[in-house]
Amino acid sequence: MNRITIIFFILILNFSCSEKSENSGLLKENSLLKTKILELENVNAELSKQNSILKSLKSDKKKNEISELRDSKVIKLLDERFSKDTLDLQKYGNEYIFERNIELTKLDNKLFAEAFGNIREQLNSFGYSVFSICDGESLPLEMCNCTDSIYIVIEPEELGEDYELYRVGYFYNVDLVSLERIEKENFEYDFELTFEHGKYPRKKEKISLNEMKLEK
Repeated sequence: MNRITIIFFILILNFSCSEKSENSGLLKENSLLKTKILELENVNAELSKQNSILKSLKSDKKKNEISELRDSKVIKLLDERFSKDTLDLQKYGNEYIFERNIELTKLDNKLFAEAFGNIREQLNSFGYSVFSICDGESLPLEMCNCTDSIYIVIEPEELGEDYELYRVGYFYNVDLVSLERIEKENFEYDFELTFEHGKYPRKKEKISLNEMKLEK
């Protein structure tokens, strides 16, 4: 074996050892990456689980608040009327008549009354705040079918007095139109709430807030 052959053999041997070392390093890095990915997947799964729990708790809290509001103690029944609304027509193959007694009641729920009194999302004027809230039973319709109540909050006139809370309902698809001061004879006046509801046909109704009466 001459000198050139020996040198060539040594070079091949060094190259083979170097390649094995690089492969070993790559395998080690690959193993570390797989471990990190697994750790990240576990963290992500735990975060997703916690997010799901938080969403469930918020949903349960909202349902409890709606139930508490809907089940408020009725202090007095102020007015009542039978109402019937056509919500689906027979020509569409699904006629539905929504029949119920509409009650205007005074409620005993100071906590919600004060909370509503501090919210300004719907109609508010002259010390009155009016809200339309989806808190009634569902109807057998394909569309959004939650029934609505109208809540009326009256601010206290004197310091230390309580807010007053009233509810009228249930209706379908309420739209609060206006809250106006109506001038009367002998310098008297009334506050009047106008709203629409139903579908076939759409009905417009009014409530006297001075007398707390559903107007004829």
